[in-house]
Amino acid sequence: MGYLDVPPELIAFLDRYDAFFLMGHIDPDGDCIGAQMVMASFLRRRGKTAHLFSPGPFNRKEIRAYGGYFLDRVPAELQRLRAGVFVLDCATRDRIGGLAQDLAGRETAVVDHHSAGDQDFGDIRYIEPRAPSVTLLVQKIMEAAGDTPTPEEARKLFVGFATDTGFFRHLETEAGEALRMVARLADRGITPRSVYRETYGSHSLESRFFIADALRTTETFHDGKLLLVHELRDHSRSFQGENRQTDQVYQLLLSVEGCQALAFIREEPDDTTSVSLRSVDSVDVGKIARDFGGGGHRNAAGFSTRESYLETRPRIIEAFGSLFDPADGNPVSR
Repeated sequence: MGYLDVPPELIAFLDRYDAFFLMGHIDPDGDCIGAQMVMASFLRRRGKTAHLFSPGPFNRKEIRAYGGYFLDRVPAELQRLRAGVFVLDCATRDRIGGLAQDLAGRETAVVDHHSAGDQDFGDIRYIEPRAPSVTLLVQKIMEAAGDTPTPEEARKLFVGFATDTGFFRHLETEAGEALRMVARLADRGITPRSVYRETYGSHSLESRFFIADALRTTETFHDGKLLLVHELRDHSRSFQGENRQTDQVYQLLLSVEGCQALAFIREEPDDTTSVSLRSVDSVDVGKIARDFGGGGHRNAAGFSTRESYLETRPRIIEAFGSLFDPADGNPVSR
């Protein structure tokens, strides 16, 4: 069985407005930004006006060159437009930050490859958890509308797919259809080698030190099922922007034998504490993040708090304890 077909109402939505606002989640990645930029390009080729918005920051290597194309809020002069809204790679309202306030009274289509269950929002929803990336869902929309990505659009779609799947490593269900779709992007002249160099090559030596230092802080809890990493304020000042390779820290630690979840706690410069949560398989870190006032998906979520690192750490350890059944070590069904 293939991916869920594009809802007919979403195709009709494309024709209902002359202008569109395209929004993505906080701390965007290549999949989110690629999906927004390709959808904007596709709409403009159809004679529409498209405006890009993102809460940022644009720290990741594959997206840092694109920050200038995005606004973090809808300005007053655009508020007057009759515009439809696409929210991409984000099924919950809280994950688009202050942009959520700019949705009032606007028809909103949500396209995502993760579902937050009853937290999902949107007047029109194309939420397909079987898809490995939201860029492939954008490709699906384009093809359903009878279009083919341009070479530049194909490159951004390929980058989004590659970064969200760890360059194909995390493909599971429906891999056949995903690879057939990616093959169509390769037919537009995109090579995996060039995309790999763009996304995973030429990192600074400082970024390697960041990974090493983060790994040194790793602690294990709940019989090794939870790994906890921290970055204190004085230390984090020496690692900024592209030097903070958190995604690679996540990948390395989630591959540790017995690890089912990871918490990365960081003291921020504004005296808040941010927590990024990642998991494998059935552990729902989105539930934990929402309990702390944050949001996200089953396997990737986060929150921010005014509590200190020392106050936050034991609460996270306790929260994860409720997810694991001490009798058999398996996640508690939620």
